Formats: sequence, structure tokens, C-alpha cells
Amino acid sequence: MVQSKISGAINFVLVFTLLIGLVGRVSAHGILLSPTPRLPYGQNATDVIAKVSNPTKEFPCGIAGDSPGPVTTYKPGEKILIAYNRTITHGGDCLMQISRYGDKYDKDFKTFENLGPCGMEKGLFTAFVEVPYDECDNEDCVMRFRWDDDAGNNYLYCVNVRIKKYPDCWDSKRRRSTGTTRRALKN
Repeated sequence: MVQSKISGAINFVLVFTLLIGLVGRVSAHGILLSPTPRLPYGQNATDVIAKVSNPTKEFPCGIAGDSPGPVTTYKPGEKILIAYNRTITHGGDCLMQISRYGDKYDKDFKTFENLGPCGMEKGLFTAFVEVPYDECDNEDCVMRFRWDDDAGNNYLYCVNVRIKKYPDCWDSKRRRSTGTTRRALKN
């Protein structure tokens, strides 16, 4: 199904508004809203959001761990929105990190953007970051938002990603090879 840009923008605004309202009511400290993080399975969305918005000692991906989540494809150098809602003020730097080797070890995550202090005020923190230029086109590619606050707490959110220069390259090659095969069969 192909979605128009206008329809996609309207859906994004509606979902974003809903999340902001819900997060404002249930989050204990903060939650990553964009890009879409992994979330643990749960029956009640309020409980899930409350759990992931608390500090964690579970490295490298927080309470969501290796839960499945959507895979978002980016192009190298693309600017993406980071949106994090905070309900406390603890100070501390926020980082965007990436691992090309999965999420088993904290040491595999390398910082590609230091967002600076992001816990100084309550409310929505937003920034645009540039996706790393190195391609990461495998199922082990994980991007992580990390906030280490001044009170010694950690907030970790992992996002499943692919970084590809030509996202539709494989489909394009497949269509050409399928077309060639059909021509060969006709002759």
C-alpha cells in the first residue's frame, strides 16, 4: 500500500499528539517518541509506557531489551527528528549511538551525535541529527538514544534501523531480473 505524503504527515501528527497526551499522564521520567523505539510487550499501554520511562540498569537497550520493533530505513547523511519527552529535571547529556553488531554488548555502541544537555527542563526535547554516512544494511543495526542524567540514572531506548544509500535498489534489481526471465520464457 502506498501512502501519500499528506496522509503520512496527518497520521504522524495524530499519533504524535496522542503519544504526547498519554506520556504526559503516565510517564515517570521521560520517553523517546521519535524515532520509534522498541517497547516491551504488555497488555496495558499505560503500564508499558510507565515502565520504559523510568531509569534503567538494564544495558544496552533498557527494559525493552531485544523486543522486536519496527525497522526504519534511513539514507546516509539524512536528517532525522529526535523527540524525547521529560517529566523531571535532572540535567545530563543525551547521546545518539549506533551499533553495527547488534545489541548484546554495551561496548558495541559508538556515539555519532552528542545532543548536549537535555534534561534541564520539563517538556519535549527535540533535535535533528544526521544519520552516519557508513551504510549498515543488516538486521543487527541498532540506533540508541541514551540519557545519563546528573543524578546517576540511565535512560536507554533502542531503535532497529537500516542505513542504505539506495533503499529500493534490491527491489529494482529484482524487477529487472524478473522481467528478463519473463522475456526469456517467451522466446
